[in-house]
Amino acid sequence: MSIARILSELAVQTPDAALPDSNREAAVKMLLDTCGCAYCGMSAPGISELIGLETELAAMGPGSVFFSDDKLCLPSAVYCNAAMMHALDFDNNYPGADIHILAMVVPIALACGEAFGANGRSCVSSIILGVETAARIAKPYMRARKAHSYFLTTSLVGGWGGVATAARVLGLSVNQTVHAMGIYYAHTCGNRQALLEKALTKRIQPAIAAKAAVYSVLLAQRGVTGPEQVFEGAGGFYRSYTQDPPPPESEFLSTNFRAIEEVSVKHFPTCGVHHANIASALYLKNKYGFESDHIEKVEFFLNEGGGTLVSMPFEPGDFPQVDAQFCAPYAIALALTRGSASVRHFESSRIIQDRATYELAQRTQELTRFTDLDLQQYPLPKPDWKYTKVYLRDGRVLEHGYESAPFNDPKKMPLPRVRDKFRECVSMYGEVESAESERIAEMIEGIESVADVGQWIRSTLGQAPVAHRQLAACGA
Repeated sequence: MSIARILSELAVQTPDAALPDSNREAAVKMLLDTCGCAYCGMSAPGISELIGLETELAAMGPGSVFFSDDKLCLPSAVYCNAAMMHALDFDNNYPGADIHILAMVVPIALACGEAFGANGRSCVSSIILGVETAARIAKPYMRARKAHSYFLTTSLVGGWGGVATAARVLGLSVNQTVHAMGIYYAHTCGNRQALLEKALTKRIQPAIAAKAAVYSVLLAQRGVTGPEQVFEGAGGFYRSYTQDPPPPESEFLSTNFRAIEEVSVKHFPTCGVHHANIASALYLKNKYGFESDHIEKVEFFLNEGGGTLVSMPFEPGDFPQVDAQFCAPYAIALALTRGSASVRHFESSRIIQDRATYELAQRTQELTRFTDLDLQQYPLPKPDWKYTKVYLRDGRVLEHGYESAPFNDPKKMPLPRVRDKFRECVSMYGEVESAESERIAEMIEGIESVADVGQWIRSTLGQAPVAHRQLAACGA
């Protein structure tokens, strides 16, 4: 049996009852997190332009564009909503598969569910199985030898998870889903060049793949065929994108569904590489209570070999938000200056106005050799640990090390902490009354009891909070 057929059967034939409660609890938690990311992404740089252009060019249809009255055809609605969800790079982390998968399968499940009149429980099932499908493809890819590391796994692989989600909600047969998998292979794409240049294209690549996934499913539903040996064929995915032979069929046949429970919630709206350094900076700030002008300089060690994208000096360009998110010196300086690294601090106008953080970021640099840090508390480096050293003007030298693993552990962000993050995201552009954010959060968490996903979307993601609308009215 082909890998595409195995995955298609998984996607459309797995009974809802076969998915354990732990899967459903994890999926609802990640849905809350991903919807929160849409709230803080709605006004991110590039999003209004993307939505405006798509609204101008696309056909009208049954898919709601979040926080508006616009209704577009399914691929276009998914494209707009996925872009919002990933815009601030604050959506899920999945190191084992290297995919921001929720920003793809969630908008697909909701748009297709709205169009098909699906209930909440079936949409949650489609999210779980979309994540599972993508993870089973991505994990062998991550292990394989490659000529380079510049393909973007999220959009390269994640779209197949989107195909699984859409095919399940829209009621495709196994054969149709196999064809949709093959059609999507003609669309699969994605590279890290936009990330290296900190271009806005980075934030829309998952949306491009999600749009293509839905389009592939709709074509297959109409009888268009695609190749079946898309993973193991002579020109298939694994032979084309890696230097290893395709993995055996047995790797895709497991009846254990665990991928959704392996996805973690991001703690900070930055690249995950330096989350442990941010945590160390917050620890030192909270413990010693210094001000930023008390700091002479800061040194940090990422344990990544040096010279990574995020270790470069902070040089704000046309889009300071993007520059700050992918800059360890800025994020560490922010934590030391403000005692916080919340998403609201990464709004462009705040970054421009925050001179104290900017100045400290100029005094913050990476050391690429651990011995140069000359730490007294940590004489030897530990694998996967990051280290931060703060020199105060009064002569004191403070140091702290932190392991990266907790920031990739789903258990470290239980539902109550995700609710806190959700409130933070909803209030990014202005304070939102707690009653309003609590109402939205409760509705999102209650999706499994919802009979009509379309009505649920209108109640949770249909309109921006009052603070957001007031900001828009002011032209901000």
